[in-house]
Amino acid sequence: MKTEDIELFHRVVDAGSLIRAAEIFDLPKSNLSRRIKALEEELNIQLFQRNNRAMQLTEAGEKFYERTKTILSDLEQSIQEITAPRYEISGHLRVQLLPLPNIVEIGRMIFKFMDLYPKVSVEVLMSSEESNLVENHIDVALRVGDKLEDSNLIARPLTSSSFGYYATPEYIAKHGKPTTPEEIKTHNFIRYRFPNGQILNDLPLEGREPISVSGNLVMNSVPLIMEACLQNRGIVFIPEFLADFYIEKEMLVKLLENQDPVMRLGWLVYPSRKYLSLTVRTFIDFMLTELEKMPMCEHLEADVRGMAV
Repeated sequence: MKTEDIELFHRVVDAGSLIRAAEIFDLPKSNLSRRIKALEEELNIQLFQRNNRAMQLTEAGEKFYERTKTILSDLEQSIQEITAPRYEISGHLRVQLLPLPNIVEIGRMIFKFMDLYPKVSVEVLMSSEESNLVENHIDVALRVGDKLEDSNLIARPLTSSSFGYYATPEYIAKHGKPTTPEEIKTHNFIRYRFPNGQILNDLPLEGREPISVSGNLVMNSVPLIMEACLQNRGIVFIPEFLADFYIEKEMLVKLLENQDPVMRLGWLVYPSRKYLSLTVRTFIDFMLTELEKMPMCEHLEADVRGMAV
């Protein structure tokens, strides 16, 4: 029995169907079907109940899937221990990133990881939608927000940042400058939609209850939100370091100067701590170490300056 066929079986289960697995791993569907069938014949059990739309695990298939999770993980760890220090990390990583302002810097970190581990191939998926990590066989993903909705994910915080409320001098001249949370609620806000679909309607204030805001423009792109604000279309709630460049140019004015709201900016998430491969564990540790060396605010400030040129 080949270990590769057991790994392939896991990939089909995680993807939910042969067609989906073939798309994700760029393999012919006929090849996947043949190898799964051969595995069933070798085991002399039926692993899947097949129909036109999906492949559901049989009771025996579920048991085989759960038992072989540990086996595959232990096998990789044993190979590493026996062959160290000659063991070279290899395999394929699927990483989902969000279209954030510092995405180029994060990409450079991934390239550096690939230079350190040349036998690892990486597939980067850029999406503003939060995909199911298991079904799409995504090893690591970037998430944003003050909390994560999916409690089944392991989340490692990347950084947090102070946020503030800003508007252009032209907007203030036309609509007035709010000086209290009560006044700011009556203004037009350019609001952000998170990848999970949630709109940022309740904005935090340190030591106070969140304020509920509204507006006629919602977007999931930080650069577009900034552009809309600079066109005097409303107030924005953005990181202070993102606004500093525009304040220096007298293009933005900070509102509620005495308030200092803070929210979580980023998380590195993955499906399971127990069954992580050595390649995934190494990648996670590498990314966290690299991010600690250079605060995310410095990354973002450089990118924002580039966008503003």
